[in-house]
Amino acid sequence: MDLNEQHQKVSSEETDQQPLTNTLTSTEQLLQELLRKLVELEVRVQSLERPQLMYKRPNSQEHEKISETLDYLHNNVEGIKRDLMRVAQTR
Repeated sequence: MDLNEQHQKVSSEETDQQPLTNTLTSTEQLLQELLRKLVELEVRVQSLERPQLMYKRPNSQEHEKISETLDYLHNNVEGIKRDLMRVAQTR
């Protein structure tokens, strides 16, 4: 094999490796993008495991937890029931 043939063979091998290199780069980019999306999805799922539902009462500036709002409403309903019972007993 003369030098010219060797050069052509090496050039041909380099050309053959170009698509492989491009494919690897493309695959690496795809994997990085998939990893980024997976991490984002994991963060979102974790936030859904511990929801922070908040409620802002009318004419209020601050938010409160839904559990605090439900406790407040429950206590008010119980108070109204007691008041109704007292009114019913006095009649």
